[in-house]
Amino acid sequence: MSVFGDTLRQARVSKGVTLREAEQATRINRHHLAALEEEDFAVLPPLIYQRGIVRNYSAYLELDPGKTLAMFDEARGGDAAADLVAAVKPLDMPRHWSPNFAIIAFMVVMGAVIFAWAYSITFSQEPVTSTVPPAIPTVTPIPDDRLALPSPTPVPTATPSPAATATAVPPTATSAPPTAATSVQLAPPDAAVQAPQAAPTAPPAAPPQPAAGTATIRVLAQGDVQVTVIGDGAVLFSGWLGSGGSTDWFTAAQFEVTTTDGNLTLFENAATGQQFYMGFGPNETYYLGG
Repeated sequence: MSVFGDTLRQARVSKGVTLREAEQATRINRHHLAALEEEDFAVLPPLIYQRGIVRNYSAYLELDPGKTLAMFDEARGGDAAADLVAAVKPLDMPRHWSPNFAIIAFMVVMGAVIFAWAYSITFSQEPVTSTVPPAIPTVTPIPDDRLALPSPTPVPTATPSPAATATAVPPTATSAPPTAATSVQLAPPDAAVQAPQAAPTAPPAAPPQPAAGTATIRVLAQGDVQVTVIGDGAVLFSGWLGSGGSTDWFTAAQFEVTTTDGNLTLFENAATGQQFYMGFGPNETYYLGG
């Protein structure tokens, strides 16, 4: 065993945690953690996922991720860095200056607008005073027969109703008891007005089931984070998620998720319904496979 596995084991022992406790804290399978300490790289996922596991585990053990990854590459035989180097196509830079015709056209249009505005101000004519005389109001005489006003309508006087008179006279022994025809029953206040019934809400749509060799996941934000989800080389989502927000369900064979805060980024697997964290570091990129 080289220095890499022994360093991880000593850091975990000095921290006073077991592999099970480390698994619960990092969301990394304890069998993978044990394989790293024993340097059994054959049982681990592909190399691109191994580096993410090493980075997250070293951050949990309060080790320097850069130095830990260097020891990891040395323990693997020095071929890890060569596997991750991608060929970069040289940029095809123009060898001569070419004018930007869009900017030139914009400057020409703006110059024409400014010239027309200055011309209209300089050579505009003074307003012409109107020579039409103002209209003089005239009075039309009204015949005498149209001046007669209608006779005023007498105002009706209020007459007390029999019901009001009956309430003013105290009841006597000879008063007739009220009949059933005069009784009025009032409906309870809540009989006429009924509370509106809430419309039933449709249940949330179930996540799609992934095909063989793929996985369906989504990202749940535990706070304000910026997330970029790349599936099979295509950008599926890129933007900010507020606290409590989530992305749509995405299905792919390989995922690459970049977040501004791994401690606030929660993943959910549609097949198992399990929610898990890939890590807790800021500005991290995590890799998941189907």
